[in-house]
Amino acid sequence: MNDGTKIPKNPRDAALAYAALGIKVFRVRRSKAPYANCPRCDKQSSVYTPHRPEECQCQVPTCHGFWAATTDPSLIHKWWTEEPDANVGAPCKLNGWAVLDIDPRNGGHTSFAALEQRVGVLPSTTMAVTGGDGLHIFYLSPGFDLPGEPFPGIDFKHNGYVLLAPSVHSSGNRYQWAGSANRFQVPVAAWPKTLLPRKEKPRVPGQPRRQQSLSGIRRPGKQWTVDALVQHVMDAGEGNRNASLYFAACRAHETAEQGALDLYEAETALANAGQAVGLTAGETIATIQSAARRTADHTWAAA
Repeated sequence: MNDGTKIPKNPRDAALAYAALGIKVFRVRRSKAPYANCPRCDKQSSVYTPHRPEECQCQVPTCHGFWAATTDPSLIHKWWTEEPDANVGAPCKLNGWAVLDIDPRNGGHTSFAALEQRVGVLPSTTMAVTGGDGLHIFYLSPGFDLPGEPFPGIDFKHNGYVLLAPSVHSSGNRYQWAGSANRFQVPVAAWPKTLLPRKEKPRVPGQPRRQQSLSGIRRPGKQWTVDALVQHVMDAGEGNRNASLYFAACRAHETAEQGALDLYEAETALANAGQAVGLTAGETIATIQSAARRTADHTWAAA
């Protein structure tokens, strides 16, 4: 393994450094919400054109969140000249990655210790320390979808995106690459075979489907933050985007009632996220308003 690449502290220069290594990047707001869609993606607009986010032909580079990710230096320079403090995001699957996201706020360190005790020490690879004292562990994509959140406090980031150093976490601290030199190593290690989901056994007709679990660890109530809610929407698969937005909006209201987040900030970020994954402005507003009218279920709110 080489010494890696020193990543500049300036977000624009960092984004250019990643792009030079062939890594697709895009800009992300400090709330982790992506930039909103263009008029051609709004069903209420006179210039609306039906299309999938990844096939957008509207010629607006910031249109569909991480689908806008690029290695084009001129476009990257333009983006960060417009928004010098924007965070640096990178889509996982589009860059050939799958990432273990360990969140200590929801018991991630405990789950990770239990996981390695069960399956053995995971292969050495590129790692980043998040501003929230979490950890991102980068592997190569296994080539098929992974369960999004298999353990308490641990996510498998594959369909969505992650922030790269020197992005700023909601805590105010910056992301950085593991090690004293803060150098980025392009991931080369394969996704661990011990973390691949088991093949489902044939089901008896009419029998309910059981959700696969790799650990059997019981999940406590999750502590939802604005960035976690946005990430939940951005990780939604095709056909599940509206439901994911509704779920996130419900959790936003319940967590706000406990005083653990700002509801206006959360709803604004979720509206941007909903449009970035392909929902219209009208659909996002209707879904968020529907969640506001729903009776709270505090079993999902922060413990």
